[in-house]
Parts: sequence; C-alpha cells; structure tokens
Amino acid sequence: MRDAVTIPLLLVLAGCGIDFGIDDPDDEVVAPVRVTETFEQRPDPKVDVLWVVDNTASMAEEQAALADSFDRFAEAADDAGLAYQFGVVTTDMSGADAGVLQGNPWIITPALDDPGAAFADAVSVGTDGISAEAGLAAMLEALSPALLDGANRGFRRDDAALHVVVVSDDDDDSADLLDDPVGDALALLQAEAAGGHPAFLSALVCTTTAGCSCDGAGGIYGGDYIEVADATGGVVSEVCSGELGSIAATLGEMSITYLDTFELQAAPETGDVLVWVDAERVDEGEHWELLADPPAIWFYEPPAAGAVIEVSYALADEEAS
Repeated sequence: MRDAVTIPLLLVLAGCGIDFGIDDPDDEVVAPVRVTETFEQRPDPKVDVLWVVDNTASMAEEQAALADSFDRFAEAADDAGLAYQFGVVTTDMSGADAGVLQGNPWIITPALDDPGAAFADAVSVGTDGISAEAGLAAMLEALSPALLDGANRGFRRDDAALHVVVVSDDDDDSADLLDDPVGDALALLQAEAAGGHPAFLSALVCTTTAGCSCDGAGGIYGGDYIEVADATGGVVSEVCSGELGSIAATLGEMSITYLDTFELQAAPETGDVLVWVDAERVDEGEHWELLADPPAIWFYEPPAAGAVIEVSYALADEEAS
C-alpha cells in the first residue's frame, strides 16, 4: 500500500455464539466478524521527475528559461511536502551517453545545498545535439533496467510517482529506434502506474499544427508528445511562450498526486463492504471497486485532500476462521 495515514484495524465481534432459537439447540448462528479501517487522504509524498530536454541548436533560450523556472516548481512541491527527485536527459540518442542522466550530481533533491543551481547545470545541455530529437526513446532508455541499475542508479524509487517532462521545439523522432514510439512510451508509463503510483508525461512543445518559432527558428508541432501527454493526463503547453516559470508551477502542482487505492489489512467478504468518505456513504460500482489481491478499495476518483475514508467489512470465511 502507498503511504497513507491508517487508524489501526478494529475488530467487532457481533454476537458470536448467540443462540437464535433454532429447533436444534446444539446449532448456533455465529455472526460474521466485522472490521473497520479508517484512512486519511494525504498527498502521495514522493515524485521522480525526468526532464527530457531538446539539445539542438534552436533551444538555447528555452534551456535558460527552464533553468530559471526551478524555484516555481520547488515552491509548489515544498508547500505540499513533496519529496522530489529530478533527473535530466537529452533528446540526442546518438552517443554513448544516450539516456544517461546529466549533471553532477545526476539526481537533484531538496536535500542539496543549492538544488536550483544543480538543476540549472543539469538542464544546460548545450545545443550541439543531432536534429533527430528522439525524446520518447530517450525516456525509455533512461528508465530501462540496465541504466537504472547502472549510470542512473538511485533515480527511480519504488514508492514514488513518475512525471516525465519533455521540453522540445520539435516532434519525437524515435521511429528509427522503436517500432512504435508512442505505444512503447504509453506501455512503460502504464507499467509504472501499475505499481500503485501515478505515471504521466507532460509536453512543453509546439502546440499548434502550424508550428512555432523559438529563437527565430521554426518549430514543429509536437503531436506524438501531445498524444502521450493527453493519454496519461499530463500538461500540454507552448514551449516558445517564454512563460516556463508559470508552467513550472503548474507542473509542480500536477506532480502532487493523491491516493486512489487504500489497501485493507484483511480480505473482506464480497458484497459485505461499506465505505464512507467524510461520513457520507459512497456506493460500490459508482464511486469505488473492491480489489482482490491484495484486498483494497480503489476509487474511480481520488478522495479530496484531507478526506477521511472509513471502510467497514465482514471478514472472509478463511480470515475469520
């Protein structure tokens, strides 16, 4: 289960061993053991943010703006008590360091003496990258087991959400490296989210089919990046707007996610589960579903910040025996 405040499990033994006047006096009806668990909705406290930064000739101004935007992101994250980790890779997949996190240290955290300076150094990736900006391939490579166990060790935490942010004035050009870049990117993000923590991609790209102009150079519509962002619920914003500071604040807020799954301490009897959110009864099938393995309540929409979730259920026969 992900981090949540859980009030200890309560057992209510409702009328165990009571004789209900059945003809055979040796027969007794034993009421089921009921359990009540209470949770408080809090922000998912950890997020790993992978910045995929275009390092071609037209991106100098955007890299500088991105470096200056760090404080806005950090302020939103700090206000929510978010333990973030930043890593930066380039869209250039032609060299030996393809997918390798940039900077020293290669993981930027709030614990550094000057995380803003470390981020500015990491995102200043230069402008001599090749023009085939393979951002989706770079993301997949950076998050591959080989690099996470090697050069990118320590970046990806099992108990953290994942937010990938692509910053580019071109569309993805990973077709020479991947059969289906968009599908592969979505599959990776879905696999990451299957662990119980959100995983999504945001795209700071050219947002109109007519393209855009960064540093006087023509930018190309980032359709593939936008498709992945839309499918995963990420932010889509114009890279050439010069407003990366305000966008960074939005990205910080987007990275603050809330739990939608609350794991139970025992297996309930199917059909005998009641759920309240802030003392208001919410119905199965309309607001939530019961997951079997491990037993958990999954909400279609995460309860609001600070909400109190109460779950009452009868123990399954094997649990009660």
